[in-house]
Amino acid sequence: MSEKNNANQRVMLTKRLIREALLTMLMTRNINKISIRELCQVAGINRTTFYNHYGSQYDVLNEIAEMYVQSTSFTVINDIAAGKNINECLTRVLQYMKDNLAFAKLVIDQDNYDLITHIKISLPQFDHMVMKHLPENLDLEEKKAIASYVQYGTVRLLKEWILSDCLKSPEEEVKLILNIAGRVIGN
Repeated sequence: MSEKNNANQRVMLTKRLIREALLTMLMTRNINKISIRELCQVAGINRTTFYNHYGSQYDVLNEIAEMYVQSTSFTVINDIAAGKNINECLTRVLQYMKDNLAFAKLVIDQDNYDLITHIKISLPQFDHMVMKHLPENLDLEEKKAIASYVQYGTVRLLKEWILSDCLKSPEEEVKLILNIAGRVIGN
């Protein structure tokens, strides 16, 4: 059993070194300009080790972004489902984004990373949460369209907020998002 634990720890350490190396490199250049050879040098590993865990530098970025989405959006969905106040939940997540602004910018500023697709894959509950607040007389296609609209609009607002260095406070941004989403859902 301890041999398996040691192997798991080595894998976790290797992947962490690779992720940290990529994040360091992304601070100075676009992912399209990062080679696997350079990434391995910065991480202090060989290419065979890299390819045991990832297929490309894009896979590493996607894993990092997925971890970020899980620690932000997934938390909100679970908290709301547990009956917590949506305003407080969203404010806490936006504060996390603001506190990790450099990373948030790296993730949303990469051409290869489709944040919306990853949120939709990670958070199918989002659509259900929006749809349950819609009027009963709407058909399923209309409900799905509205849920998509709210999701894409929210992500777009958050992206603009992050790229503007979070000029508004998290509380102000949450108020704007909920006001707009409420108007869409309320109709």
